[in-house]
Amino acid sequence: MSAQKKVKRGFTPIKSGFTLIELLITVAIIGILSAAVLVGINPEKKIAQANDSKVKSVIGQIATAAQSYYISNFSYPSAVSNLVTLKELTADLTSNAPTGYTYTFTPLPNGCTGTAASMCTSYSLSVTLKAPLNSSNTLWCYSSTTGKAVEATACP
Repeated sequence: MSAQKKVKRGFTPIKSGFTLIELLITVAIIGILSAAVLVGINPEKKIAQANDSKVKSVIGQIATAAQSYYISNFSYPSAVSNLVTLKELTADLTSNAPTGYTYTFTPLPNGCTGTAASMCTSYSLSVTLKAPLNSSNTLWCYSSTTGKAVEATACP
C-alpha cells in the first residue's frame, strides 16, 4: 500500500445537525420577529377594547330590562338590583364588570324610589371606558330620555 490514507470502503462522512451558531441566529431572528408582532398588536389595548365592548353590551342589556320594567311599572327602577328582584334581569350584570370598570346608575329625579309614590321618570347609566374611540370622551353613557348610548365627557 502506498502512503495514502486508509479509508474504509463504503464510509463517507456526512455532516448532520446544526451548529451552535446557526441555532443561536435562528432563535435571535424568531425573538426579533415576535417582539415586532407584539408591538404591532399591542395586547393591552386589544384587551381594553374587548372589555369596553363587554361593558357597552351590558349597558344595552340593562337599558332593555329597564324599559321593560318601565312598561310594567310606569316608572324606571331606582337601582339595577331592582331589575334582578323583579326578574327583568337574571343576574346583576354590574357586579361582574371587568377589573377597573364601575357602572353608575342615576335615577331621576334625585331621591325617587321607583314606586307609585315616588316615580323615577328617567335615568342615566354610564361607565368609564379604557380605550375610547375619542380620547376626550371617556364615558359610555346611556340616557333613557334620548334612548341612545354615546361616548361623552359627561352624562346628560
